[in-house]
Amino acid sequence: MKYAVNVAQGEDGQFVASCEALGLSTTGLSAANALDVMRDEIRYRLEMCPCTSVGDDYVQLDVQ
Repeated sequence: MKYAVNVAQGEDGQFVASCEALGLSTTGLSAANALDVMRDEIRYRLEMCPCTSVGDDYVQLDVQ
């Protein structure tokens, strides 16, 4: 699955990644870190229960 994600640097120096389609936003010390956190958050929300897993390559971010 591919999700559109916007990345911006906030006034405090942290980077914010947001995915409007899912109503999610994450922060990180770098853009890459914020995107990694976003990818993990999307994977977590897609899992039905702890016994199912979503592969690392299933979630693809389309950074805009």
